[in-house]
Amino acid sequence: CKKYGTLFVADEIQTGMGRTGRFLAVEHWNVEPDMVLLSKSLSGGHVPVGAVLTRKSIFDKIFNQMDRAVVHGSTFSKNDLAMAAGIATLDVMESEKLIEAAAKRGAELRLALTRMVPGYELMKEVRGKGLMIGIEFGPPKSLRLRASWNVLEAANKGLFCQLITVPLFKDHKILTQVAGHGSHTIKLLPPLTITEEDCNWIEKAFDDVIAGSHKVPGAIWSLGKTLVDNAVRRSA
Repeated sequence: CKKYGTLFVADEIQTGMGRTGRFLAVEHWNVEPDMVLLSKSLSGGHVPVGAVLTRKSIFDKIFNQMDRAVVHGSTFSKNDLAMAAGIATLDVMESEKLIEAAAKRGAELRLALTRMVPGYELMKEVRGKGLMIGIEFGPPKSLRLRASWNVLEAANKGLFCQLITVPLFKDHKILTQVAGHGSHTIKLLPPLTITEEDCNWIEKAFDDVIAGSHKVPGAIWSLGKTLVDNAVRRSA
């Protein structure tokens, strides 16, 4: 970006505000963006709020004269409630050391989940930073499991991950999400206020659900058949 005079903009709406164990995720790579986008957790989840951070030199070029004073604006922006919520959130993050806690708890949780990988052939890798964690699954080696996996993949790529997210929520009250369409990665984004007890609960829940996914036939693969049937009907 420096070589070609391009502005380096970091979209930190999901990764910022301590999510990865640093205030901004780009800090892990020792780079300094020219602009940063923040939102979502900036208000602690209470009201919609967003912010754009930019270098003074860039700001001055945009608002460099009176006739450009309103070059960017919005009917609902700059309201007092959003600003108060944002300031309060920043204060709590600093006083309660939530960023440091996110780094610590995230490392503990990733380690606990990583220890499961050798014991489950459907688990491939656990990665992430802070409390932004991805658990990747992939095709197993055993014939029975591989046959079941292939049926799901043929119906809809990435469908296996739904067999993990559904019982995690239904049986353990843990909300997770598949990282994207056709993805084999489940993302885990727990709140920055997560406790050690919460981490233990998440670890046990994943262990229980993933263990169930290795039993064929079993309840999880019965759910898989239902999902396959639904996928087939939609495509018919």
